[in-house]
Amino acid sequence: MAKSRPEDYGALVGWTSTRTGESVALHLQSVTKPPPHTKDDIQTQIYLMDRNQAMQLANFLFEMGGTSTPDRSDRGWLKRMFG
Repeated sequence: MAKSRPEDYGALVGWTSTRTGESVALHLQSVTKPPPHTKDDIQTQIYLMDRNQAMQLANFLFEMGGTSTPDRSDRGWLKRMFG
C-alpha cells in the first residue's frame, strides 16, 4: 500500500515578493496552529512565476475578493489637473 502524503495547509499570515528579471518570487508565510505564534511556527514557501502568471493570480484574487483591479488612469493630482 502506498504511503499517503501529509496535507500541506495553513492559515496565511504574511507574504512578500521579489522581482528577478522577468520572474517574480512570491514568499507565502503560513501557520498550522492558533496564536500566539513563535518564529518556529511560521512556514515559508516560495513560488517562482513569470510576470504573466503573476498577473493572472492577481486578477483571480481581485475577482475572488469581489473587487476590481485598480484604475491605473488616475495616477495623481498632477495628471488629473493637466491630463
